[in-house]
Amino acid sequence: MQIETEQQTPTPQTTPPPTPATPVATVQPATVNYIVVGMVCLVIGAIIGMVITQRSSPVSDVDAIINRAVATAVAAVPRTAAASVDNDQGLDPSSTYTVSTEGDPFLGPEDAPITIIEFGDFRCGYCKRFHDETFDPLLAQYEGQVRYVFRDYPILSQESLLSAIAGTCAQDQGQFWQFHELMYANQNALNREQFISYATDLGMDVSAFTTCFDEQSHMDEIVQDYQDGQALGITGTPTFFINGTPLIGAQPIEQFQLQFDAVLAAANGGTTN
Repeated sequence: MQIETEQQTPTPQTTPPPTPATPVATVQPATVNYIVVGMVCLVIGAIIGMVITQRSSPVSDVDAIINRAVATAVAAVPRTAAASVDNDQGLDPSSTYTVSTEGDPFLGPEDAPITIIEFGDFRCGYCKRFHDETFDPLLAQYEGQVRYVFRDYPILSQESLLSAIAGTCAQDQGQFWQFHELMYANQNALNREQFISYATDLGMDVSAFTTCFDEQSHMDEIVQDYQDGQALGITGTPTFFINGTPLIGAQPIEQFQLQFDAVLAAANGGTTN
């Protein structure tokens, strides 16, 4: 069966994503990466701030500068993982991985027996398919039993990274999931103007949202998500971890149900509710 994911295509400057050396991979931040990201974001912020302050360029020019600038941020991060890896087999579906969820947006109770973590890209067609066909019915069927966590893995385009930035800024005002819905519903309009329109329609503090977006206030968090995904060995979106067990691609809902039911059966001594 073909795995339906949007794949990351390495460039001559990009090494293939690393894979875990052991069944359990715990990803830690790398200090050198923060230094690189900080330097890149400082330069980007200065450029954007100068353009916006001068007000001499139309909004379309500001968009173009942001598009070019943010595309350099992830590319500037070294591809070395925090964990030492030497395995060409990718994610092992029979292994359990430790994946951080600290600070990431989630739905459902924090103490739910099932935690599902998605590494997604708002530009990804297969991510949209999962969202449109599986996301709502799956959470409705297992209401109260699932904590659903989203982590950014913007690997496909400049729009991927812009969307991740918009999502983190929306999260500041408690509107991440509303933005999540709108961005997948309008996947061909992932741009600054549209994001500001969403913020306006949702009654957000538009000035705070715009400042957060233009200054890329949460770029370090997005890059950390990307680095963690690289270290785990993720090569495409969507990739899920269900209580640490990987499930790759926009699988039919039955595949998620099988894993969810197995977790609940184990928690209930072999029976599901």
